[in-house]
Amino acid sequence: MMVTKRSPEKQISVPDVNPAKRLKVEKDENSKTVIRNQTVQETIKSKKRNESILINPELEVKIEPDETRRSQLNSSSHLIRKFENEHFTLNSPDIFSHTHCGQVPHVTTDLCSTSVNGEVSIVPLHSVLSCVKVLEKLNKSLADFVRTSNKIVLNPFNSSEPCDLTSFNDQLGMSVWGKGGRKKITSKEYLGIVEICQPEMFVSLSDVVPSSVNKKRANKSCYRTLQWVNEAITYLSDNNTVTSRLLAPIPGSGDRQLMMKSANLLASRQVFGYVIERATLPVEGWEDLVKDIVSILPDSRPVFMLGVLNEMEMVKAYNCGCHFVDSSFLLHFSNKGQAMVLNSANPTQLPDPSKQPDSSSEEATNDSSSEEATKDFGPSLAENVPSEVTGENEDKKKKKRETGKVLIFKPEHYMPSKSITLDLVSPVYTRQFCKIAENCECFTCQRHTRGYVNHLLITRELLAPTLLMLHNTYHVRNLVNTVKDKVERGDLAKYKETLDEVFKLKDSHS
Repeated sequence: MMVTKRSPEKQISVPDVNPAKRLKVEKDENSKTVIRNQTVQETIKSKKRNESILINPELEVKIEPDETRRSQLNSSSHLIRKFENEHFTLNSPDIFSHTHCGQVPHVTTDLCSTSVNGEVSIVPLHSVLSCVKVLEKLNKSLADFVRTSNKIVLNPFNSSEPCDLTSFNDQLGMSVWGKGGRKKITSKEYLGIVEICQPEMFVSLSDVVPSSVNKKRANKSCYRTLQWVNEAITYLSDNNTVTSRLLAPIPGSGDRQLMMKSANLLASRQVFGYVIERATLPVEGWEDLVKDIVSILPDSRPVFMLGVLNEMEMVKAYNCGCHFVDSSFLLHFSNKGQAMVLNSANPTQLPDPSKQPDSSSEEATNDSSSEEATKDFGPSLAENVPSEVTGENEDKKKKKRETGKVLIFKPEHYMPSKSITLDLVSPVYTRQFCKIAENCECFTCQRHTRGYVNHLLITRELLAPTLLMLHNTYHVRNLVNTVKDKVERGDLAKYKETLDEVFKLKDSHS
């Protein structure tokens, strides 16, 4: 069978039968293009005008703290407050439970009811993204779906694992890290999720960047965050059916003037309260900055600090004027095998040295099997944890680096003091059959010993972080009750100084 090559078809030009119609179409398209270009240019100009309020150095106005209000913060009497609403009431000072989709990590609902769980739950946005469609189909709120009586606070930023999103956030929306990786959430999408989940409070989208960024990037984060707050306020005013209250985040990336200016602009907005993300502040020396910010904000609205790194920072936040903090640091403690042994009523009473064996003892050095087991333990909460500790190979670590997920804080930032925490992963606790902390009445200490928890950690049993979460939550609740007592007596500043001295003894019992 012969195959003949097909000759290419010639292009035949068809004359325009109606040239007038073609000219009219071209004119219409040109006019639309001109109008569209003019609209884009006007939008850009308006954005530049708004952005110049924060970016243009010529228009910068120095904002100074209110000295009268700042002097009142030193007395700490303002912390005893009741913030009432037609739907709920908040009593300060208090600590909110950090949860995953409404449930405390590692802890079931029945155990939460027996422990001191609290009345408010912080829910990161990434934990509810997978169930939004289910909630919409069932027409249920998030609290009804997870069967909790706690008040829900929806937070788009994951304070328990603060990632550097400098290169991922833009003016369209905020990047959120979920199970499927990074996902971009626009302001419109987020407000739709708020309407479906029906939380009592929600934090507006915020361009959270660390304090290490340059001034230009910090200015952009301020402008984007304020723009998203304005969009949320407009949305709530146009939708009377949404009863959720708005919490406005204060951007600025640790820059004093930017954060003061943002706080001054947000003070006049119609919001329920304000949020200071710990990830935007420097690692150290942030107390004076927070006091200056709180002095500008209205006294009638609560101030939240989310993402504190340990119990010492929690007390510092209260002393700076913040009414509420969250318990996200407890997740790091429990995942790393750390148990709190701080005696909140008498912080200078350190753990008994006789029950703190030296790590160089013969018992510890000869137990090679325990040492090998501890190398395999440790959830990968940071990129710089060695692979022999996390059990990850280099391919997995390389894949993580390629995704761009970089944590802002290192693991040592969460546990600066070894004098009031026990590293129960260590083999020195293998044969200690006593309570984790003396005079502790928590669920864990009433039923189990240090040696048993050490065994669970070494064998990587799922019960280990559960018992530690219950123990650490109990201790934090006791600390909050002690803070309330010190505030009523006016001794919070002195109590903070005492804790600060105890925390400096970081190597006394290591």
